Amino acid sequence: MSKSKIHNVRFFNPHPNTIRTTALKRNKKKLVVCRSDASIEIWNLSSAPFIEHTISATTSNSSVEAISWCGDDLFSVGLHGFLVQYNLRKLSIESQWAVTGGACYCLHVNKSNDTIAIGTEQGYLNIFEVKSDGVYFEKFFDKQEGMIICLKFDSTGKFIASGSTDTVRVWNVETGHAIHKMTTGRSEAKKQTIVWSIELLSDFTIITGDSRGKITFWDGKVGAQIESYQSHKADILALCLSDDEHTLYCAGVDPTIVTYEKINVRGENQKWVKSIQRKIHEHDVNALVLYDNKLYSGGADSYLACSFYPPKTLLKFPPILPSCVHIAKEARYIMLRHSNHIELWSLGTSQKVDNNYTGLVDLQEEPKKLLVLHKTVTDQDDVKEREGISCCCISNNGKWIMYSTNLGSRLFKLERDADNLTLDKIEFEKNKVPCILGTFTSNSSQLITCPNSGGLNVHDLKDGEVVLRQTIEIKEIEDTIMFLQMSPCGKYLLVGDSSSNIVIWTSKNKQWVPYCKLPKYRYPATAMSIHPKTLYLVVSYSDSKIVEYDVKKRQYTPFTEKLSKLDFKSKFYPIKSITFDPRVNSIIIFHDDSSIYVINKEKAFVDKRKKAKITKDTSPQKAVNGIDVPVTKVEVNTLKKYKHLVHFEWLSKDEMVAVEVNPLALFEKLPPAFAQTTFGNK
Repeated sequence: MSKSKIHNVRFFNPHPNTIRTTALKRNKKKLVVCRSDASIEIWNLSSAPFIEHTISATTSNSSVEAISWCGDDLFSVGLHGFLVQYNLRKLSIESQWAVTGGACYCLHVNKSNDTIAIGTEQGYLNIFEVKSDGVYFEKFFDKQEGMIICLKFDSTGKFIASGSTDTVRVWNVETGHAIHKMTTGRSEAKKQTIVWSIELLSDFTIITGDSRGKITFWDGKVGAQIESYQSHKADILALCLSDDEHTLYCAGVDPTIVTYEKINVRGENQKWVKSIQRKIHEHDVNALVLYDNKLYSGGADSYLACSFYPPKTLLKFPPILPSCVHIAKEARYIMLRHSNHIELWSLGTSQKVDNNYTGLVDLQEEPKKLLVLHKTVTDQDDVKEREGISCCCISNNGKWIMYSTNLGSRLFKLERDADNLTLDKIEFEKNKVPCILGTFTSNSSQLITCPNSGGLNVHDLKDGEVVLRQTIEIKEIEDTIMFLQMSPCGKYLLVGDSSSNIVIWTSKNKQWVPYCKLPKYRYPATAMSIHPKTLYLVVSYSDSKIVEYDVKKRQYTPFTEKLSKLDFKSKFYPIKSITFDPRVNSIIIFHDDSSIYVINKEKAFVDKRKKAKITKDTSPQKAVNGIDVPVTKVEVNTLKKYKHLVHFEWLSKDEMVAVEVNPLALFEKLPPAFAQTTFGNK
């Protein structure tokens, strides 16, 4: 690969929003992660974990304290005192119901997915019934003293265990009365013990974690304490059980993740004993989820961590939104999407250097922040708040900017004359409908949006005027759209959903018409891009599979079969983006969170021979009649230079842009961690 200049962009500093709570949809392999700004991320865990979709925060739903799946529906509660249902196709709020008792702190759904229990600040436990035609308030239980902080249904759905200050209660769902009240005790006489987390086993054993740092086991049948352990030095905020109910994980303000195992003692008697510890986070741990023998944890440091053994592995995913970087190549602009605002920067220009020079190049013109865009609304208390940004895009010439919130879409025309900026808001048809994605054609003449109502809208952009030219129905797409991309030639439009459906449209007589559909793969795609010259579409999937599709011939290229033998090291982290060297058609460049991978198709294959004792199908060759048979294999050049590489793209013939988030910049914005003494030092 020839030498190139790389713009190392380090001025993208997203705010690390705390992970508040999580919810797992086991059969769909989906993990919902809720953050302190009330945004919701839907992660796909089928292979390498990645964010499929995000539901941005709104002023009407400014708090998410607890969230849970009820069948295929998603519900949450917050300090606003409402039960909120989400539409996962539209990525927005579907319905809301008022809850008796003020602010809500906890939520749980029974195993039959027909009843929702909600705990409130004023001590009311609300029951909602879920039917095929909607959700209905059924009743609330006897009012208790103090707030209800956590609760869980038992396996039958007939009883609920709840935790509050100094107390654990067992409720009869049918009568609404508490049948057992168990006191926790206090570490100090005047200091209340807060039960932060609770789990309920199938044998009706209740497990609680409280503000004393204690794990307590209760017999829910008779309302008595079985045993208690001083597990942590501070509050235990999260508990997690294995599927067989033989392993318990706990963590909290003291971020050490402690494991307890159930063992047999003296015949049929069983006892919980402390097992291994994991030191993964430095700050509070608010959520723990176990899936496929992998423990997912998150908290105040904003990272979603995944740890498992064997082999001993730790993966940490930073708090970075998908599709948060957009580049206007002609204008040399870069647009950075934050959770509730957008920044537009102009890239710097470098001084001229010799072609053989390697090293840092001095800037002739520094990068400059041009503007910040956000949508501000006034809530019920007359407090101005920013709406969450759901998507944004910028035209190639830098003159058009579009972004969307849950209140609708906004389009601006940008004019720049020397140091003067003029930004005009442009009204257009259907701008009241929120958009999931948007893109401009390569010649900046059209805006194509994906409204959450479905389909695609094509707008013609003229001098200060926007005309709706076409509305496209997408019958081939089964799920919410994840990808909306334009080919560099402007002739092809790519659309992909989270169910691995990838469809291509082509422009014909100034209309977009269906062109072809790629074969469906069992794992979802994480990145895709079309080569500007060969028109080969390269797609990466979450299991690290990479394919190359000839758009003109509507079939896979011969190189795809050779890519199946790719010895790929990024099996734990998803590929984020794909780009191509405009000078060499045979080079493909893609990256994950920390590495850049380069494949040269012309020099990618070598013959390798190993000993005949290697006979597994996954080996580089098989032994046939005692003779080593060489197998052609793809070589990948790997560059490990970055920590959190957000975006990597070609800017011009000899310039590239690499957007990186510094982990130290995230760490500096975090609250103080729990102080612990280690070998006499804090």
